[in-house]
Amino acid sequence: MFDDSHKKDCITCRKNCCVNCFPENEAVIFKSLSADELEYLMQCKQNIVFNPGETIIKQKTSTTHFVCLREGMAKMVAESSRGKNVILRILANHSLITAGGVVSDDVRHFTVTAITRVECCFIDSDRLHHLLERNSRFAYELLKYNNHQNIQMLESLVGLTQKYMPGRVADTLLYLKNQIYQSNPFNCNLNKQELAEMSGMTKESFIRSLKELEISGIVRHNRREIEILKEDDLLFISKNG
Repeated sequence: MFDDSHKKDCITCRKNCCVNCFPENEAVIFKSLSADELEYLMQCKQNIVFNPGETIIKQKTSTTHFVCLREGMAKMVAESSRGKNVILRILANHSLITAGGVVSDDVRHFTVTAITRVECCFIDSDRLHHLLERNSRFAYELLKYNNHQNIQMLESLVGLTQKYMPGRVADTLLYLKNQIYQSNPFNCNLNKQELAEMSGMTKESFIRSLKELEISGIVRHNRREIEILKEDDLLFISKNG
């Protein structure tokens, strides 16, 4: 995984890289570390670049590293032996990636794949465990962050199991607009198959449901550009499934 073609010099951001990479509400995780602890965590850090489509983390592999997504966009996928994958979350700039196993059973429970060019920092899991055992504040902040992500994924799964297709498509579009791109209209980096996997349906069903929203004048779709024209109507569809 750590071949020279992927490595990038990280010396220039050595001292407080982890603190400066993240917004204030997430940087608190690393601010709970002393200068010596932060330096200890970063001593073996690898800065690695992934191209679109490359696997960053593979499901069912061992958790040798804790990953920070510094720049770019990736998808967190629950892979099925039957080939029916579900995209649980989209990971954008400044995301911490544990894939469910760094502090539990040391096994990755999801696959993370780059959607755009992605720059990540890989941090040695043994060093993370060492600090978690000795710094209760750091452990608390990381646990709080991880629980927040788990709640988001749980809410997503509940929507996929309890809503009809229009409600699931509405959830996907609102999630992308409000949480990922934070703009309207937005240029979507995901293809139709990926949008379908986010919505828990086939590609054909997603395209059909999206077309129905277009005909109703609720959304506008032109290739990769999506615009929500009637957000209140889309929220109603989302709420009522």
